[in-house]
Amino acid sequence: MVRRAPTRVAAIVALLVLLRAAPAFAQAPTYVLLPDKSLGSLDAFGTLEPVEPVESAGGLDFLSPLYPAPETESVKWGRDWLGIGRDTALIFSYQVVTITMFYFLPESVSKWNAEDKMNLFQRWWHNVQSPHWDHDSFAINYIGHPYFGSAYYARARERGFGELDSFVYAALASAMYEFGTEALFEKPSYQDLISTPIGGALIGLALEPIRSWIKLKPDPKWYDQLFLAATDPIGLLNGMFERALGIKSDLRVDLGQGNRIYVQLRLNWN
Repeated sequence: MVRRAPTRVAAIVALLVLLRAAPAFAQAPTYVLLPDKSLGSLDAFGTLEPVEPVESAGGLDFLSPLYPAPETESVKWGRDWLGIGRDTALIFSYQVVTITMFYFLPESVSKWNAEDKMNLFQRWWHNVQSPHWDHDSFAINYIGHPYFGSAYYARARERGFGELDSFVYAALASAMYEFGTEALFEKPSYQDLISTPIGGALIGLALEPIRSWIKLKPDPKWYDQLFLAATDPIGLLNGMFERALGIKSDLRVDLGQGNRIYVQLRLNWN
């Protein structure tokens, strides 16, 4: 019997975590430069060339030379394969942890009896071989899945991938979920495999100019930070997880300058 309760509860848990963490994220500074003296003195970085100050981002004027081009300069710096690989591993680990939690929860909560747990991988193998057109509601198939697709898309864009690359990443991430952990509960859905990357890319393209505009602000408000968190929840959760475990990572900072000139800063955290 097909059961969707575990996946729906997992989605609710993830939403609650996001709502819980968003206020703390909103209070964090936009960019943190040289926060630790262990990085060394400024002399260790050599001669620093003076640059023009970053101008304030006022109204959302798409024709302004201060407005960054849709094809962000981070793409020219190269794709951050290490970063996107770490993001993907964390996404998968969240799914595995959720499944593990449901496995050990009482049957009254997980809806899994002893027989279900014994035949878990047998059911997965059967489901992955039989994708189907599901009968979920319009909100789940064409609002919820495209939203998560836009989160995949935004994460790839933040890692320096282009629009097409990010669309492909969203499709692969969706397939990883449909044929991975979700297949333990039900058959992969054709609608989800289609609407997640396509809808996600369309939403991501629509939101990207607003995200870039917010990043140009010298003093973003809490609602600006909340918008960035809501449109890149994977980046928010992964960043919190990495900071909690002290995982080394690179920080890329885009500082919008006049005439679409950008500055890239990479810091190796110890």
